Amino acid sequence: MKKRRLLSVLTTIVSLLALTVTWTLSPAVTHAQPATDPADIPGVYHPANPHLYKEEIPRVKSSAHGDDRLLGPTRPHYRMNVSYDTNRHVITGTMNVTFANNLGFTLHDLYFNVWANARDFTEAGGGTQIQSVKVNGKPAVFSLNETALHITGLNLPSNSRPEVQITFTVKVPNLQDRFGWYGTTVSLGNWFPILAVYDEEGWNTDPYFPYGESFYSLTGNFDVLFTTDRSQVVAATGTQVGKTIFHKDSATYHFRAQNVRDFAMELDPNYHVRQTSVGNVKINVYYTDRQAKYADAMLEAGRGSIALFSEKFGKYPWPELDIVSMEGWFGGMEYPQLIMISLTDNRTQEWVKSVTAHEIGHQWFYGIIGNNEYDEPWLDESFATFAAALYMNDLDELTTEPTKEEYYHVSSPVSTFTQHADAGGIEAYYQMIYGYGSRTLNELRMELGDDTFYRAMHAWFRAKKFGVATTRDFIRIMQQTSGRDLHDFFVSHRVYVNDQE
Repeated sequence: MKKRRLLSVLTTIVSLLALTVTWTLSPAVTHAQPATDPADIPGVYHPANPHLYKEEIPRVKSSAHGDDRLLGPTRPHYRMNVSYDTNRHVITGTMNVTFANNLGFTLHDLYFNVWANARDFTEAGGGTQIQSVKVNGKPAVFSLNETALHITGLNLPSNSRPEVQITFTVKVPNLQDRFGWYGTTVSLGNWFPILAVYDEEGWNTDPYFPYGESFYSLTGNFDVLFTTDRSQVVAATGTQVGKTIFHKDSATYHFRAQNVRDFAMELDPNYHVRQTSVGNVKINVYYTDRQAKYADAMLEAGRGSIALFSEKFGKYPWPELDIVSMEGWFGGMEYPQLIMISLTDNRTQEWVKSVTAHEIGHQWFYGIIGNNEYDEPWLDESFATFAAALYMNDLDELTTEPTKEEYYHVSSPVSTFTQHADAGGIEAYYQMIYGYGSRTLNELRMELGDDTFYRAMHAWFRAKKFGVATTRDFIRIMQQTSGRDLHDFFVSHRVYVNDQE
């Protein structure tokens, strides 16, 4: 991605989408804006070592059981005991995951997504090894195919609550990235095997998407013991339980998080921490001496974004948020209760505020209201882009035109863009998903009026809090709340339910 010139777009999200009818395809064609480097666009994820997949890991297809919104396995609870060697940059440990088989049939297979094994990371010296897998205490047969961990030969009855134990080793690559180490900073995003989602398509094991996100998981609880060098300052999803336990050369932290889709950490022995709060929400900003000039901007945007988005979309549900700074050019990256802000010396204060607001927008759109980021990426990125513009008072600047190619839609899956990568598909991804998608949301706001639009956003928040939303859901709730038929609006903006169905 850093070798390509991408299209002018913004970044932040306000909601997830829905509808009860299928759409026909006949939108008007307009021309794209001039290209610009995505590193200059606040909030755009800009990978350090992009590797565009030409051959994708085939999605596992199974016939769905039950209704068309079957989602499981549900209520995952992750317990980890892991250590990070700061000299070798290696994570070792064991993870126990319990979950409920709510799918209505016996499970003979399980899948985990192992994002740290993506080629972007293995080609930079990183990657994951699985030493052993046990299910209900018994050794299980497993295979690891790039990012898909497949466990076979199981007999897990409906309504049972099995336990999976995975012993694993992760080599952290030397990269400025959401997963990687650079200088003294270690970014641990998407670093552990995470339970895949079974829905109407079967198991979701889509490939890692290096130009954006491809993550899809259900909310659960995490209980993590993390040991590393005692000099490290550690930020993490969730809240620290008790005091840090110091040993001779190491320290052990205990973190817990509830109702989150992922668990991320950021480490640097040189971090300082500044704190503020919004109501009962504590905000922590982590920064080094080199990044100190941006600390006030991150703190201000953190406080203001949580207050504004809680008012407009629904109340922030967790007790804490960590805003962590790091060196890099990829913009920002979101995880539940933790956002990464990628800083260089030439960032402006306004840029930092905007990217912070964008990533905090993701706390609502993907964090609270989840979505399948591979199939429906606009449900988080278009909304986070809108949210950042709302905070920055820049809604009137959401003016990106759609692509001239009619086959690119706001509601297109990632695969539509990667299939046309050689003909500008990645540029189109940024143009449609970040730029034109956020413009679409703003024009929906103007169409409905602020009172109706934000009332509908609250209705969507209540309906999908800690769940998984679809384009159909969003359109349905917007229509129900407003009492209006919005078919023509969404068709004219290239939002189609049948892109996923």
